[in-house]
Amino acid sequence: MHLPNPLQMNDWDNKTFFWAFQALQLAFVGVVCLDLIGYYIPIAREVLAFIYLTFLPGILVLKALRLHDLGTIETALYSVGLSLAVLMITGLFANTAYPLLGYARPFSFEILFLTIVGVVQVLLYLALTRDREHAGASHAGLEVSVPPPAAPFLALLPFFAIVGTYIRNEYHMVTLLFLLLVLIAVIGLAVGFDRLIPASCYPLAVYTIALSLLYHTSLISEYIWGYDIHHELHLANNVLMPGIWDMTIPYNTNAMLSVVMLVPTYSLICDLDPVWVFKILYPLLFALVPLGLYRAIEKQTNSKIGFFSVFFFVSFFTFYTEMISLARQQIAELFLALTVLAMVDKSMDRGRRTFLMVTFGFAMIVSHYGLSYIYLFSLIPAWLLLILPDYLPSGILERLRGMAGALVRDPLAPQETASRSGLRTLVLPYILVFAVLTYLWYSTVAEGTAFATIAGIGDKIISTLFAESFNPATVQGMHILTSQSVTPLHSLAKIVHIATQGLIAVGLFATLTRRDRWRIEPEYLAVSLVFFLINIAGIAVPFFASSLNTSRLYHITLILLAPFAIIGGIALYETVAGRIRAATALPLMGTAFQALSAFFVVFLLFNTGLIYQVTDDSPTSMALETSGDKPVFNGKEVQGARWLLSEGNERPIYVDGTRWWLLLGFNPDHQRYLPANASLVEPGSYLYFGTYNLVRDSVRIEVQEHAVTAADYTDAGRFTRNQNRIYDNAGSVVYYR
Repeated sequence: MHLPNPLQMNDWDNKTFFWAFQALQLAFVGVVCLDLIGYYIPIAREVLAFIYLTFLPGILVLKALRLHDLGTIETALYSVGLSLAVLMITGLFANTAYPLLGYARPFSFEILFLTIVGVVQVLLYLALTRDREHAGASHAGLEVSVPPPAAPFLALLPFFAIVGTYIRNEYHMVTLLFLLLVLIAVIGLAVGFDRLIPASCYPLAVYTIALSLLYHTSLISEYIWGYDIHHELHLANNVLMPGIWDMTIPYNTNAMLSVVMLVPTYSLICDLDPVWVFKILYPLLFALVPLGLYRAIEKQTNSKIGFFSVFFFVSFFTFYTEMISLARQQIAELFLALTVLAMVDKSMDRGRRTFLMVTFGFAMIVSHYGLSYIYLFSLIPAWLLLILPDYLPSGILERLRGMAGALVRDPLAPQETASRSGLRTLVLPYILVFAVLTYLWYSTVAEGTAFATIAGIGDKIISTLFAESFNPATVQGMHILTSQSVTPLHSLAKIVHIATQGLIAVGLFATLTRRDRWRIEPEYLAVSLVFFLINIAGIAVPFFASSLNTSRLYHITLILLAPFAIIGGIALYETVAGRIRAATALPLMGTAFQALSAFFVVFLLFNTGLIYQVTDDSPTSMALETSGDKPVFNGKEVQGARWLLSEGNERPIYVDGTRWWLLLGFNPDHQRYLPANASLVEPGSYLYFGTYNLVRDSVRIEVQEHAVTAADYTDAGRFTRNQNRIYDNAGSVVYYR
């Protein structure tokens, strides 16, 4: 029995599509209207509004482009990406045009709701008009059959995370979160040993594992936690409160539509506080990044390599810790994953693929400046790698091939025939369009601060490149490699991390030398080689890695490099097994995938902090460790910060290195870091202490030394002498001097 597949609506016949679309739209509008007149249906508005905003505009764009037969995963991914692009462009248009027409608050619910519904109607007309000849695909249905036993279990993983974080927040018990991480590890082993989970469930496993890991940290506390996300919340509220976006505010983040357009839109239409937009909705979107990467890798290799590539990617701690506090980068990485997926899809015709890549590229630019710069600066050398063999004299090219020995042909050439060069997706016009859009946006919006930032970083790197290379004081990556780990177990974890980078290097070499086996698309391989060089630059070039943070830089490069760790592991296993036959008889070494599954499960357990928590060895987990000084704030701390900033005066506010991020979400202009010397605190200023400061009588003092931030804890009493306590709610305190 077949039912219409809702994730492939663009493949339905026009009549079925029209009536199903109108039914969904009517349900959405009806629920919103009932809510407005006081008849609230729990969760209905939030769910229907999220589906309407996140899926339907993109489906209409795909139908207008007459893009059919993409498959369930590609259709869903492209629909979400196009929908987000439509929402950002719609918000930008409303913010620009409506004030000229006399509407001073384009980001009020009434105006934004009518605008989005109107835009959707225009897209519906274009879709049905341009795709009027489409009769529907016979295979666009969803087969109703008994699902594999693993499917319900996999689908429940995010609910384990939700319930587990609730119990942690309310009762400080982490047993269920322990169980969740163990179950994810078991899934990794089950795939490696070909047990329980069939290949048809891999996409579901990828998404639910990613979402579970994200939720097991994002849902900690009832408030946002982390670093940059507090400033992102401040900027989103700066749009919601006046009902308009001020594009002249000179902050880099203020130029990012992924924050100043998407968050207010979801907040108003879904009737959600921006805090919960960040904590619930953004992880739902960010979990699509691994799914997109899985599909891009699977198309070039096979499903098992795709699964373990993504398992490696999501296991790295940055995915579910640092990225939780970088909402703008979450959205930008989704667009990068979609760009990569479109890049390797040679079945799509050039015009439609170009439209998708340019659209996703523009959306990436207006989502995160750091990722866009990295992508742009990697495109140019990657393009040169692709075209260089076409311009080298034949004699030089043959000599190079002879020197390489195993490279019997150009390693970056297309796989089948030279005629496929016409299908190349990484071409100069695309790079020029991306570069022009990048320059125009970053040099004009938010007073050009995003453009000035990259120029400043470039100047600093150039001025210190030859004098400070590989210096741990100026190269953050080298500092991490050479610093002493706190315990032997943490030293072992560092070795495991270094081993993954070694596997990537082996995998890249194996791919280049065995192009007949590892049939990676030339564009993907070329950009991956540049990303690998970016990793090397992170431990060699002064102030390069520290401009983003080394772990974030490595996380970004893993978006493309992850599959080469799997390829490298397979190549290494085959080499060892070929020379030492007895190795295959060892436990967990029966096949390459069994060995890889065991290795990356260990990698996961180190990164999630489960091993440290069990052994009580300097625990690091944001979720499992409920004590210690972390940028996780309780309701009393938020209440105290809100009270302090509601005073509205412009006196300096001194705060320590951790609580600094909390105050950033309210007003970034008046806070100061506590100095190491208490006498340097200005008279007539405030001092804010959070729960950790009160309980431990300790404050975190941070000192920036070149590219490395040094932190130490000192007695809080040194700062409170001769201070007047003017606010105290038993969780936060404000002093005035």
